[in-house]
Amino acid sequence: MEVLSTVAMIAVITYDAPHRKTQDVIVRLKLEGFRDIHMVVIPWIERKSFVPLYSHRPSRAIEVPIEFLCARMSLEFTRVEIPALNDFFSKNDFAHILIGGAGIFPAELAKNHKIINAHPGYLPYMKGLDALKWAIYQNQPIGATTHYISPETDEGELIDKRLIPVKQMDTFHSLAYRVYETEIEMLVNAISLIDEKRASLESLHDDNYIPNRRMPNDLEPVMMERFELLRLAAQ
Repeated sequence: MEVLSTVAMIAVITYDAPHRKTQDVIVRLKLEGFRDIHMVVIPWIERKSFVPLYSHRPSRAIEVPIEFLCARMSLEFTRVEIPALNDFFSKNDFAHILIGGAGIFPAELAKNHKIINAHPGYLPYMKGLDALKWAIYQNQPIGATTHYISPETDEGELIDKRLIPVKQMDTFHSLAYRVYETEIEMLVNAISLIDEKRASLESLHDDNYIPNRRMPNDLEPVMMERFELLRLAAQ
């Protein structure tokens, strides 16, 4: 494996497919003045399709292959198989590693490397999938969190977390998009918090909360009813 000259570079892990969150993260990194960015491209794995009644994540990416994205945004990239990620990051010393898009990593990767994730839920309350929906359904805090990953889902060391209030003028989708925008902002802002030693770094381990799965379709109408109650109660 070729060793790159990367000490000051930021690595962004992403799928080998057009991916909305990755594209938004790259644009924000560029606008914040970051130039030395290396895309670490892992294979896209087709998963069983799940169709929610209410979508809450922006999903439409600009349909360009990773080669075009990197060429047009002046980025370097390396394709790496998931089992080879640990070896890749051991041989290449990046200043920071961000997750743009990825599934489950090998445990050794989280143990051996500081990898930053932005989670669209207020940890430790809302671990796992569909964090916003479950927060509404379970009347838990709504927010976003940045953290270093660990072998356990949505645990590791806290970098920052923010509560996101429901407003009277919100729709479910306006709230969902505000959570998404905050997640992107916090992922990029995590770099400054870490460099300036302002990151919390407290442990997010908490056995009182377990990771959620996708919200079943039959619970989504109940979730929307509870969202309306939250909206009407908002100041």
